[in-house]
Amino acid sequence: MSTDPQAPPVRPGPAPVRDRRTLRRVVGAVLMPVGPAAVAVIRSVYPPDAAAALAAPSTMTLVLWLGLVATFTLLPGAYTALHLLRRYVPTLALWTAAFLVPGYLAMYTLGFVDTVYAIAPAAGLTAAQAEDLVAAADTLVPPTIALLVFVLGHVVGTVLLGVAARRARLLTTPVATLMIASQPLHVVSVVLGMPLLDLVAWGLTALGMGALAIRVLRTPDDEWELPAFPRVAR
Repeated sequence: MSTDPQAPPVRPGPAPVRDRRTLRRVVGAVLMPVGPAAVAVIRSVYPPDAAAALAAPSTMTLVLWLGLVATFTLLPGAYTALHLLRRYVPTLALWTAAFLVPGYLAMYTLGFVDTVYAIAPAAGLTAAQAEDLVAAADTLVPPTIALLVFVLGHVVGTVLLGVAARRARLLTTPVATLMIASQPLHVVSVVLGMPLLDLVAWGLTALGMGALAIRVLRTPDDEWELPAFPRVAR
């Protein structure tokens, strides 16, 4: 008596995965203008000296909260912009990243001054004592290096970002020009002590990032990045 041979087991094929490209792209686009906008508000309300800061604890609390927002949105927003640019102007995008990413990473050093001014009244510190504490921190090498990296990185990086966006024809000439000028204008506002000018400066950066965010939202997923590999069942 003959029997049919046992059929070999059927191996399952690759399991489909959910396509997260749209989610990543949309979230990145939403975050792009948020960080610069938060910094714009910070720069417009920041007290001019330690005495004014200690006399306005609610303002310093607002600064700390907005600084937290900026810390968690500036870098993801910059990454999204760089991801958009790298296919159009890869070399210029790389140079932009070399300045902008370290610049935003080094922003942490600014939080120390804000924290000192915010807690000084509760700690019983006078304005002079708070200033002495901040000045003592400035004598340390690591925070000094971080501050220099922040200043150079975010100013030069934003200029390069505007240049790259224009060369890639992702921004119109007027919008790209405003973005290129935004951070040099920020430096002028700091030197001259003009907070409203600083509000405009960082607002222009937010405007440029917002315009780039629109281009990100209009980019098809297949142009944005490759899909994920399917999961292979074992």
